[in-house]
Amino acid sequence: MKINTQNNLFNHIISNTEIDEIQCRYIAYKLELNQVEKITLIKNIEEYIFTFITDNGSFKVKTVNLPLPISSVVRIDYIW
Repeated sequence: MKINTQNNLFNHIISNTEIDEIQCRYIAYKLELNQVEKITLIKNIEEYIFTFITDNGSFKVKTVNLPLPISSVVRIDYIW
């Protein structure tokens, strides 16, 4: 993994959007996994929905507006 590339992506996202740092770090990680090295354009399609145009294609990004990005919390009942 190229940490430098991931940091560059993170810095570009955080400075050009209002997405929080935790989600920016995750987005940068996922883009780096898809071999993205440069973000050309970030379009805000709807509230919390973005299109990232990159050197390796376009990506649709959905974010959330919470203090911490939580996907889901499910209670698990254990049988003791």
